[in-house]
Amino acid sequence: MRGVYTLIIRLSRPCVTTAGENLPVSLRRGLYLYTGSALGRGSTSLEGRIGRHLRRVKKEFWHIDRILACKHAQIVSVVFAKITRKGECTVNAAILHNPNIKVPCKGVGSSDCMCSSHLLAANDRLRSVEKVVRSSYARLRLRPQIFRDFRTGRFRSSSASPRKRTRNTSARRTRRP
Repeated sequence: MRGVYTLIIRLSRPCVTTAGENLPVSLRRGLYLYTGSALGRGSTSLEGRIGRHLRRVKKEFWHIDRILACKHAQIVSVVFAKITRKGECTVNAAILHNPNIKVPCKGVGSSDCMCSSHLLAANDRLRSVEKVVRSSYARLRLRPQIFRDFRTGRFRSSSASPRKRTRNTSARRTRRP
């Protein structure tokens, strides 16, 4: 599946790290949003990219990897939508229109675009932040879905889940003697 996603990350304690080579990042405890896109197949698909973000052990490749490597960082929710074109900048800008969403430090996750940052700080509760993100997607005519079940450590969208088979007892044939 191809699409755009927003990770909702909780920092239970402050995190001090670097993004890229020389970009110092100092984040307070709280909720943060990171928006990205995944337009490929396999590991670069939406499932592959989100699954990679959910893994604790991985090579630090993107700016967000450094933040997620902080031991007090935890992805608590993922909002995503299927699209076939790059859309993270548009989604990020829509989310940033909310007065409770701010840019905590410039340049994180936006080295390949003109955005000030793809990492945003949210000054609200988790359910309120999810609502803000979902409504931002909806304003862009995207169909947002939320993923919260991290028990398996694997991302699986609702459309990718196996179908549950049900028994249709009324259609069962009976043998005649």
